[in-house]
Formats: sequence, C-alpha cells, structure tokens
Amino acid sequence: MLFRESAALNLAQAIGMIKKRSKLSNPNIAAAQRRQQLDMRDGRALGAPHTYTDLCERALDGDTEAVQTPLVDNPACGWFVWPKTAKVYAAAPTGDTLAFDSIEEASRPAYNAVRSVLFADGKWAEIARLFSVESTRPSEEENFGGTRAGLFSQVFSLFGPPLLERAWTAIEGLARENERVGAQRAAAEMIGGLLRGTKHWAQSGLDAMWTQLIPLLDTVFARLAPDTLRFWQAALQYAFARRDPRRYLPLIRLIVYGRPFDPQAEAPFAEAAKLDILRALFGAWDWRIASAVVASRPRFLDALAHPYKQVRDAAAIAMYTLSSAEFSVSYARVDEAVDDLARYGPLGRDFSQWAGSSRTQALISEMTQRVQAWKAEVVPLTVGPTNFSRGSKTLLSFFFVGFRFGPRRLTLDHAPNILQLLSELQEHHDDDELCRLASSNLEFLSQVLYTANLSEIVGARLLALLDSSMWHVVNKALPLLCTLTFANRFTLSREIRARILDTTSLFLEHDQIEVRQAASSSLTNMVKCASSNVISDINTRFSAKLQRRLPRVRYGRTPKDPHAYSKLVLTRHAGVLGLSCLVLAFPYTIPEWMPNVLVQLAECIDDPNPIQSTVQRTFAEFRRTHMDTWHEDRKRFSTSQLDILTDMLVSPCYYA
Repeated sequence: MLFRESAALNLAQAIGMIKKRSKLSNPNIAAAQRRQQLDMRDGRALGAPHTYTDLCERALDGDTEAVQTPLVDNPACGWFVWPKTAKVYAAAPTGDTLAFDSIEEASRPAYNAVRSVLFADGKWAEIARLFSVESTRPSEEENFGGTRAGLFSQVFSLFGPPLLERAWTAIEGLARENERVGAQRAAAEMIGGLLRGTKHWAQSGLDAMWTQLIPLLDTVFARLAPDTLRFWQAALQYAFARRDPRRYLPLIRLIVYGRPFDPQAEAPFAEAAKLDILRALFGAWDWRIASAVVASRPRFLDALAHPYKQVRDAAAIAMYTLSSAEFSVSYARVDEAVDDLARYGPLGRDFSQWAGSSRTQALISEMTQRVQAWKAEVVPLTVGPTNFSRGSKTLLSFFFVGFRFGPRRLTLDHAPNILQLLSELQEHHDDDELCRLASSNLEFLSQVLYTANLSEIVGARLLALLDSSMWHVVNKALPLLCTLTFANRFTLSREIRARILDTTSLFLEHDQIEVRQAASSSLTNMVKCASSNVISDINTRFSAKLQRRLPRVRYGRTPKDPHAYSKLVLTRHAGVLGLSCLVLAFPYTIPEWMPNVLVQLAECIDDPNPIQSTVQRTFAEFRRTHMDTWHEDRKRFSTSQLDILTDMLVSPCYYA
C-alpha cells in the first residue's frame, strides 16, 4: 500500500498531523523554537532590509553575518515593500538535537508504527526497488511525482538524520543508475523530498548530509540524459519552493561555481543541461539569487554564435531569465513606498515597463553590436550557417522569450533599435528558423501595448520600413502597422495615426498587386476605428480617382498610349480598393454614404482586371454579410440605386 499514490498521500498527511500536534502540545519543541515574528521596522533586523538582495551572494562568499541572518522563506516578502513584521526562521542550531525530539502522547503509537517500518533492516532497499519500477504502458511517460516527494519530505523532516543514515545506501544506488529512467526518477523524488525535509534540522545533520550529497549530485548532473534531465529540474524546483536560498548554500555553490557553463566545450547537451539546472535557481528564488549568479560572471554571451541550437536557445533563455530576476523594488517601509508612488501621479509607477538593470542594458547592446559586426563580415553568396545567422538567432530568441513568456518585458525599450534588423532577417529565405524568429518577433512588437512615448517611436520606425525598395519588406510591414494602430489606439497621437493612415492609403497605388492587397486589408481594419470625418475624407479622396474613365480599347487591340493607360488602370484600381475598404469595414450596417459608394463600384464592373475582380469580390462579400437583413437594408437605397445594384446583388439563375 505504501507505493500507491493515494497511500503515499494519506501517509504524508498522517505524518504532517503528527508533527503539527507535537508542536501544539509542546511549544518548546526544537522545530517550533526557530520560528519567530521579526520586527522589520528595525533596520538591523536583516542587516538592512533594502540590501537583502545580496545576502545570498555574501553568504556564498563566506560572510558569517549573512549566513546567520534569519531566514525568510516567503518569496514575496520584501519584493515590493517590507512589512512591519515577518515570519522568519533562525539559522540552523549547532549540535545534533532532533527537530521533533518530543512527540505528543496520543500520536506516539502512530509514530512508533511508522518508525518501525522505515528503520527496519532492508526496508529502504525494498522501497528503492518498488519506487523505481517503470510504467509498462507505452503511452504513459515517467514524470516526477510531487506526492511521492512530499512523502519523503515528511519522513525525513520527522525522523531527521538517523533516517538518512538508514536510507542513504538505497538513495545513492538509485542515483548512480544513470541508464535506468525509473531509478533516476525515484532518486530525484527522494533527494527532492530530502532537501525539502531538512527545514528544521540541526547544523551537524546538515553538514553530514551535504558531505554525502554534493559529490553524488555532482556525478548525477555530469551524467544527465535528455530523458532524465526533467526529473532533476523538477526535484530542485520542488525543494527550493518557498525556501530561503541560504538553506542550500552548498548546492548553490555546486551549480553556480562547481559546474560553470563552458561555451567552448564540445558536449552541447551537457552544457545546455547546466543552463537548465541553473534556471531552476531563477525560477524558485528570482530576485533573491540574481546578484549571486551575476557575481559568478557566467559566460552566457560567449554562446551567442554557438554552433549548436540547443546551447544557443538555453543561453538565450538563461540570459533573459537572469536579467528579469534582477528586478525588485524592496521599499524599506510602507510609508516610503506610498510617498514614492505618489510622485508618479494617480496611477503610480508602471513596473511592467522596467527596462532592465544597467548590466542588462549593456548585455543587450553588446549582443546587438556583435550581430551587426558579424553582419558586416558576411561574404555574399555564403552557403551554410555563419556567425551572423547564429548570433541573430540567439538575439531573437532572447527577445522572443521576453515577448512570449517574460512576466517583465524588459526588452520593450530596446525593441525599436532592432526593427530594421528584424525586417532584413525575415527575408533570409534560405534559413527557415531565422525567418520564423524574425517574423514572430515583429508580430509581437506590433501587438504590445506601449507607453505613449514608446508607441510613437515604434510607429515611426515601422513607417521607416515602408521606404524600403523591396516590395516584400513593405508587404510584411503594412499589417504590422495596422496591428500597432489597433493595439495602441489610445496611446498613439492623432498625428501619428493620421500619418499611418495616409501612408497606407498611398500604397493602394503601388506597382505590385500584392502590396496593394496588403494595404487594402490594413486600411479596412483602420477604417473600423476611424472617426466619421476620416471616413468622409477617404470617401472623397478615392471617389476622385474614379472620375476619369478608361478609354475604349477593342478586344485584341493595344491602347494608343500603353503607359498612360496602365497608369490610369492603376489609379482607378486604387480608387476601387479605397472604396472597397469602406464597404468591407461595415459588414452588418448601412451608413448613409454606403449606397453611393456601392453605385460607384458597380459602375466599374466592366473595367479590366484587377479592377473587375476587386469589384466582384466586394459585392460578393457585401451580399454574404447582408443577406439575412436585406429586406430591411434595401430601404436605405433609392429606386434608381436598387436598379443599378440589382444585377450585382442577385445571384444569377441557371434557367434565366
């Protein structure tokens, strides 16, 4: 029964109840004495509250005061503002006293029953064998079991170092079976539970555990495989959750200093695994561990043009996660926070627009400069990947992580500086991954809600892309402008919105029909958010383009002036596209100006393609969206208008 999921959960809850009742019945129990409420208004409580971010760094350097400073397990405590009082734990006491050295009398039979099983000879060998059994179902993937890890956490918390002495041989045996997935999963669950269960251990027990565990984990991390890495990531995340990082200083030293990332190594998976393990620190401790990792001077930037994609992607994610983790406000007092926020107006400070620390800004600038330098070194017609292509992928992955997954979009302020580069990279059709990354970043850049100042800058930079002589670039930039206008319609100034609308309208007369179609689609969406005055101006402007009719040209004959004829066709097509945008922008209503617009379009039905096909598509869409309400909508038209539109709106009959 011990090895079933439900049984493990029930046993863990029973042990938790024994611990809780023992602490309530005996307030002087060792596990209860370390917990205390600390007055955080005293600046000496944690050294100085606003310097808590570097406590872990100082502790790693051997600062005794930092090691002995009370432990704050709540990860949110102090991130924004330090409270008046906080629940903290005193540093591990000296000696070898058990945390639960006194068990409540009513709970003692249950305690003795569990203890007799776990301390029996050969029991942990049996536990290791049964917990490491792999699933026989082909579709069922091995996963780290939080319930099983919770059981181990409870038993090691209750019985302390003596139980570890009994279990160590079995745990070590599983951990060294690096070729068996079930053994690695079980070892990760046991060690994850062990680390979490040492919360109340005395220092002598912790020292003995680290002496055995660190060499073992060093060996395990060196032999990680693609199908076992996730177990150890999950184990670390489970152990670190809601725990002060100073509880795990030896393990942090192993991860940060003992196994540093080496971009020159010829083992791509091993180096990527180091970064993935390092990210477990960021995920659990965020701002409390960032300064310690930065102080170790990780060589992330040297992987910018690494030949292996796996390493580049891991380095990009690690760089962004670390940069994001550096952010914390940490006001010393609530009144200090209120006074500071009041200076920014009724809405306070917008922390989502944080641009990163000076180190992060220098990092982004250095990455961009290296990519630009490699771009200048590219030899035309080069076949295969180059430093420029690989470095660009890493840079774009860094920005993509920020746009797609980052809770703090510190890349926003730097986005305008890479717009031109993104536009060029999406034209590298010989590298599908690079094109996809560039296009994805551009899409995210256009969808983000910017501040007023930044939205103006991004809008101006996107408009500059339309000056390109390559129609492919213009064709891809027009939808981005439309998305930016819609997403930031309340922050963009009236002047920049008018400029975007006018520029988009100009491209309805572009020589390339693909550009005209993209401009038409973008203008349709912009009209939906436009005022009545803007719509009136658009109607007047494009109606004027239809005033001059095409000269008659008999079938099979050439116009007298082919150049002038083609130019007039282009002008009239622009007029038809502009009026079509007005019609398609109101699919379920009939504004007062629409009947006249439809009549003008109907008069162009005999023009040559692409004018004729545009008119046909417009009326087909109009008929589709107004079919159900046409009995009411037709009342908005005069008799003469209905006569003109009848042939356009009524489907032809086969028997007519």
